[in-house]
Amino acid sequence: MSKKITISDFLRLAVPLSEVDRKIVAMLQADGRESYAQIAREIGVAEKTVRNRVRDLIDEGVLQITAVTDPATLGYGAAALLGLVTNPKVPTSKIVERLKTIAAIDYLVTATGRFAIYAEILCRDMKTLQGRIETEIGPIDGIVSIEVFPYLSLHYQNAHFASARIKGEEEYGVRPRELDHTDKKIVRALSEDGRAPFQQIADMLGVSEAQVRLRVKHLTESRTVDVIALINPMGLEYRTMAWVALRAAPGHRVLDLADALARLPNTTYVAICAGRFDIFAEFICGSERELLEVIDNDVRRWPSVAHAEISIYIDLQYKRLTPIRDDDD
Repeated sequence: MSKKITISDFLRLAVPLSEVDRKIVAMLQADGRESYAQIAREIGVAEKTVRNRVRDLIDEGVLQITAVTDPATLGYGAAALLGLVTNPKVPTSKIVERLKTIAAIDYLVTATGRFAIYAEILCRDMKTLQGRIETEIGPIDGIVSIEVFPYLSLHYQNAHFASARIKGEEEYGVRPRELDHTDKKIVRALSEDGRAPFQQIADMLGVSEAQVRLRVKHLTESRTVDVIALINPMGLEYRTMAWVALRAAPGHRVLDLADALARLPNTTYVAICAGRFDIFAEFICGSERELLEVIDNDVRRWPSVAHAEISIYIDLQYKRLTPIRDDDD
């Protein structure tokens, strides 16, 4: 049986946000578990104001506080980016609304270039993923063809947009790592509610609160997990986003290219994949000129890049990942 989701599970654009809202979001992007009292002190408002605004933004579908981690930790053993060619006679928005009802899809982009729509799909295994494509996505009216780019590794992800743009010596973002059984359960609990009390998680797992607190500290410091406020960046000041699809030059390691991309300012997502391209990297910028400068001054100059293809986002919609349960497939 498939999970039941609604279109409202996808984040809405955060427009308009007040100055207070933006400050609250910025602090929760840095640490989704930051206390409301501390946020209130930092921005100079009452704690009640912070609490109410966060609740309202969550209720309005603008904000979600969750654990960002390797999808495999949540039970997703297979992932792929789908490039969809569509029939121009069918409105893209109509196809997107239909795609949003499919539980396995967590990320949708309408874009310029080769594909009108990109959809990220995550499932328990590759057989299930292929079945979803054949039975739920392929039959949608308006989809002409689907090109599948299975992920070999979700190499890097960073939903903290400010840190993505100012990378320095300190490492930001999330990279895949092996977790033990208890850590996985903690991460899954935080993916459901990033602000869940540690005592509540401890009671559920039958361990001490101190153990949960220590494990979460280790998970976040090792960049295995970010507990963060998710928000649609296109509703903030990041007006230009793009998928950059790359092929590695002969004699160069794809992993080395992926590492170089992850270190670039503006990079928020790097997936190593099979298919026509070796890597898909997501860039987030304040303008098209900024995107051009990053691509032209860095990416295209690297000897390790044989080919780079840019698809600029027209619209982006995504939802948080929740753990796969036994009845989800």
